[in-house]
Amino acid sequence: MAVQFNVATLLKEPLGSTREYAIEGRVLIDDQPRHGEVRGRATFLRTSDGVLVTAELRGEERDACSRCLTEVAIPLALTFEEVYLGGINPGSKLAASEREGFRIDEKHILDMEEAIRQAWTVALPMQPLCRTECRGLCARCGHDLNEGACPCPPDVDERWSALQQLASQMEGT
Repeated sequence: MAVQFNVATLLKEPLGSTREYAIEGRVLIDDQPRHGEVRGRATFLRTSDGVLVTAELRGEERDACSRCLTEVAIPLALTFEEVYLGGINPGSKLAASEREGFRIDEKHILDMEEAIRQAWTVALPMQPLCRTECRGLCARCGHDLNEGACPCPPDVDERWSALQQLASQMEGT
């Protein structure tokens, strides 16, 4: 996803100047393109440190349900703010290269890809579900329990077998 913006003119403008950009593209995680696209808007605000980016993005991820393994579409809404540090901040004793955070490069290019990738990764559910009442797969035969019961016999806890025999004897008398 190419979300790089030349902010040279914004950095020359007074503090508080803003720009708004549309964002659209695919997210790369571990160098693998994800199935969904991300769309939204980002506002760039000139600050004394560089540029404050406020982004509101929407997207959809496709993944497997953690219980039944069917493909599920996961809608994502991302909202984040990040400060991109410029070259030299007159109010700071440290150069931008010595400070923590995202950077605007020497050609005045602000690259949002890593910030979007991080926000996307955090927004993904740890265990995606096709629906909250998903019953999953049978541990023995792999049958999808959402489609009905599987032919496997029920598990019998041998510790209760003596009690079961006693109950059968009591029913017989």
